[in-house]
Amino acid sequence: MSTAENDAAAPGTPPTRTYRSPRRRLQAAQTRAAVLEAAHELFAAHGWVGTSMRDIARTAGVSVETVYATVGSKVAVLKIALDVAVAGDDEPVALADRPEFLALGVGPTLEDRAGAAARLVGAINHRACLLDAALRQGAAVEDELGERLAELERGRREGTSAGGRLVAGRRLRATEFDELWMLTSIAVHNLLVRDSGWSRDRYEIWLADRIEELFSRPA
Repeated sequence: MSTAENDAAAPGTPPTRTYRSPRRRLQAAQTRAAVLEAAHELFAAHGWVGTSMRDIARTAGVSVETVYATVGSKVAVLKIALDVAVAGDDEPVALADRPEFLALGVGPTLEDRAGAAARLVGAINHRACLLDAALRQGAAVEDELGERLAELERGRREGTSAGGRLVAGRRLRATEFDELWMLTSIAVHNLLVRDSGWSRDRYEIWLADRIEELFSRPA
């Protein structure tokens, strides 16, 4: 009898399946979350240059090898940490498909929808502002981070356009898009919140008023 015949499964024999226990999956998810939380803390505090994989591993309470195995390289860690900061979690759901984004078109009045937009933008900018700075620092020395920065900018333009249409209930004029792009930027957030000392609530109220005013202007 040939080797192939010896190795073949008997008729009716179910195929062998790789088994991963729920406990191991949970442990892996917890380790990944700890690594990303540590990365967020360190990149936010020390930037790209001042953060090492050893620092991330030590803060997360794992080995450097575990950081590589659960998340990836330093570039990958920053990219994923920033994605989590923008979305608010590590779930594979695009921002445009999330309830908080779709809610931008639900409010009965422009004031309601502008308020929802300001809260969403405020939450994203609050979580992502310091990692955005680390990304820009890293993009100057790492081509892959430069590409990721360009991708994020394209994505923000698309999100601004789609979100603006939901809030306004119509297609945006070119000047409206440009102003909304500026108003919702991390740069403006940082000028008001980080540099001028505004609270997050004050920033979101200001932003809601500006968005409502923008879409209330006559054509």
